Amino acid sequence: MNKPAHVGCHALLVIALLGCCAQALADTVSHSSNLRLQSLLEPDIVAPQPRALTVKGWKTTAGSKVLFIRTTAAPMFDVHVSFEAGSARSNIPGLAGATYNMLSEGVPGMESHQAIIGTFQSLGARLSMDIGLHRSEFSLRSLSEVEKRAPALRLFSQMLGSPLLSDDALVRAKNEAKDILLRGIQNPTSFAFQTLKEQLAPERPYAQPTFGTNEALESLTRQAVQDFHRQAYSAPTAQITLVGDLTLEQAQLISQQISSALPGSRQAVAGPNSSSSAGTPKNSHIERELQQTQLLLAQSTVPRKHADYLALDAANMIFENRLMTQLREKRGLVYGTEILQWDWADGALAVISLRTSPHFSQGTQTLLRSMFTDYLRDGPTQQEVDQLKRRMKSSIAHDTANNSQILDQLIKINRYDLPLDLDHTVQQMQKLTPKQIKDALNRHLEADGWHVLTVGPTAEQQPLPAPVSPSADPLQQDICRATQTFMAI
Repeated sequence: MNKPAHVGCHALLVIALLGCCAQALADTVSHSSNLRLQSLLEPDIVAPQPRALTVKGWKTTAGSKVLFIRTTAAPMFDVHVSFEAGSARSNIPGLAGATYNMLSEGVPGMESHQAIIGTFQSLGARLSMDIGLHRSEFSLRSLSEVEKRAPALRLFSQMLGSPLLSDDALVRAKNEAKDILLRGIQNPTSFAFQTLKEQLAPERPYAQPTFGTNEALESLTRQAVQDFHRQAYSAPTAQITLVGDLTLEQAQLISQQISSALPGSRQAVAGPNSSSSAGTPKNSHIERELQQTQLLLAQSTVPRKHADYLALDAANMIFENRLMTQLREKRGLVYGTEILQWDWADGALAVISLRTSPHFSQGTQTLLRSMFTDYLRDGPTQQEVDQLKRRMKSSIAHDTANNSQILDQLIKINRYDLPLDLDHTVQQMQKLTPKQIKDALNRHLEADGWHVLTVGPTAEQQPLPAPVSPSADPLQQDICRATQTFMAI
């Protein structure tokens, strides 16, 4: 969950998952020795070229895990630090969210959020923050020259390791959390995802909103925040990821600087009780006066480290493509559909998300279920698997086109202890067969295993539009063939 002053509008995690991704800017720029970079915007897009990128890894003396990739196309770097300090890591609703918000609300000698952000901006640096169920994350982008880099890193380290966590900051954090909670209730998608969590994990930390509840916020104390920061933001639990124009020695010094600034406690915050169950499958509906019905289907699946993860990830991508073909291209019922995967204690959840007209909500759900039943029975076709492999292979150059994309991949490697190779996942997917994917599906998912939630108005159900073949010319396709009254938005 991004903090507004750092990255723009404050959006809930699910909005970030469902939102459209901005096209990445290429990390290639021509410059001479007398030309210095004045902006942190990455240069204009060029045709991406594969790069030989070597991953270096180590641990700091304080115990923080570090991964680093050097790139030299532009004189800038990104450092990302994450902690096991997400909302599910506390039994007190709102404690993790308040602590996260308060880190940028003041440090010794700089006692306001505005002063911290203004200082970063004056150095040409950019701070980003995010929090979810499991982790809180902090990123700094800075120019590589020492005159800019050193003070930006000093402030970044101070913010993470020795924030003021003042009474005034707690009041501001509580007020901000209440505003976020209100916006979450008003936003149909955020409301639906939060309700789904509450249904799947009642009375557990996973069910609580990221920023708590109004009732819990009233009783939240500064001492509780200080204790949580000391435990959850300790050096031994931190993961540091660096990408950019730094030497290995500079990267090691930066990681050591950040790690040594953090609390040294080795008492990790206790995680929520382990359970990968999505509960008993059931259908539920929440009445809301909306133009569209939000439809969510959730089922337990395997975590990232499981041997069947890649096969199921491939299965999800293929099935998502089938849904787009049947629901959007052939029937015009939706503008988009997504299959998301949430880390969920020691397991994971597969969540299908889409919005459609209230008049077609039941028919859409029936069609989706029927498609999934067929998918379990028959598995993907050889053609679908081959197309996925080609798409994944062609993505290698694009996924390493700039520092931001490299950083995203390296963060996943760091988080899930994956092999130190950016191409490992794609290479392993090239080995999958349709039978392996089908077998993995049937080992872990069930046709009747979906927990279904709909949020929207009750409406008289109508037959789904008959499927048509998409036009060969995409400009001639009518993406939403439902009538104007029922058009998906």
